[in-house]
Amino acid sequence: EVSSHRETLHKLIRAERPATLVLRMPADRALTRVVLLPVAATGNLRQVLGYEMDRLTPFNANQLYYDALILERQLEQRRIRVELSALPRTEVDATLEALAALNITPDSVDVAGGRTGVNLLPVEKRPKRGVWPRRLQSLLIVVSLSLLLAATLLPLWQQRALVIRLQQQVDILQKDSGQVLNLREQLEKAAVSSRFLLQKKHSNPPIIELLRELTAILPDNTWLERLQIKGDALQLIGQSSSASALVGVIEESKLLGRVAFASPVTNDRRTGKERFVLDVHVVLEP
Repeated sequence: EVSSHRETLHKLIRAERPATLVLRMPADRALTRVVLLPVAATGNLRQVLGYEMDRLTPFNANQLYYDALILERQLEQRRIRVELSALPRTEVDATLEALAALNITPDSVDVAGGRTGVNLLPVEKRPKRGVWPRRLQSLLIVVSLSLLLAATLLPLWQQRALVIRLQQQVDILQKDSGQVLNLREQLEKAAVSSRFLLQKKHSNPPIIELLRELTAILPDNTWLERLQIKGDALQLIGQSSSASALVGVIEESKLLGRVAFASPVTNDRRTGKERFVLDVHVVLEP
């Protein structure tokens, strides 16, 4: 039966010669949420959401495949409405591996009934394909395998993979009982490392709070061209009508302080603004 499904799929793909293969996962397995973010997060939306994933969902970014789509730009409030879509990484990986056994590699992963333009598949996992003939480039086929895999191939494959993994672990423990102690030591080290990272993360305000604070305090005649964040140190590079006044503005913030120019202020003849480079530090007031 599995062989019959495989041949059917390959015949369909050869006949249609699609430009893109899409794996569409069931909507009841997906997490969808609309969040508000500062406009400054637009350029690195996935990075900001990945850092804040454990605050927005019950999972961390490493446990999910996710993507985001901007729904609305609220310019007066300097924020954007974003729809976050996410799927459990384990379920998607299991489906992708099952498809790989059929020599099928999807170009994207989305959710049934979801918005177009969303691709939950990370960039590094997207295949690089050759150029199709122009007359077929506009042809798009969505490979909807959820029900087929759930009914036939996927449960069998998952059960077989689980048995193989368990048998391998039993064999290793039987050959060397010292592996138990080694695994326990690795677990303790991982727990210590996890506590250290958690403490470090909570010692500084989240990036989204820093972006929101900068968006709120910087005057309308000022914009940032570049923002670097390393621990509690920030470097702001941009242009302003009065760069010298920014020191006092930022010093009044409850999150930021210890402001200093990293280089002399220069005039930009093209914009008529003053170009500045400011070093700023996170200073949490009690």
